[in-house]
Amino acid sequence: MGISMRAAAGTAAAALTAVVMATSPASATTASTTWNLPGGDTFQVNAWHCGTYVSACSWTTSTKLLGSTPFNASWIRNKASLQAHGVSASLSISSSPSASISWTSKSLGSVTWTNTNNWDSDFSGVMKPGWTTVYVSTQSCGSAKVNSSISVSEKCVYAGAA
Repeated sequence: MGISMRAAAGTAAAALTAVVMATSPASATTASTTWNLPGGDTFQVNAWHCGTYVSACSWTTSTKLLGSTPFNASWIRNKASLQAHGVSASLSISSSPSASISWTSKSLGSVTWTNTNNWDSDFSGVMKPGWTTVYVSTQSCGSAKVNSSISVSEKCVYAGAA
């Protein structure tokens, strides 16, 4: 008695799912760093993405001005760079707030948002890696013009496999 094509395809899909879940990094999917600013405020950049996935992976990045000197920055920016890793890896990305996505390659895309007169610039969304993707990574970069005398050049954190 032979195995049907549907059963064989299901077995292959289950094996691939097990490999993807086993090779997806269960740790090292978050990163957060703060820097002290003149006047007592801190500048924080954060990155997070799911540890395991089958067909989609949630992600979040943020840049924050924490403190009250001042409460809000003149402008604050976050750039999220999302990448699929593996042979012929590919990726599709959604984001909220909705922003245009810049593609460096079929496996690396970035989203940038500048918020004015606010204390944060946050993104979240879903990335859908292609079936040859072994793992995903998220880089979050932030910068700001806090006031006329304090600017923060781009600072980055990376959440991904070690």
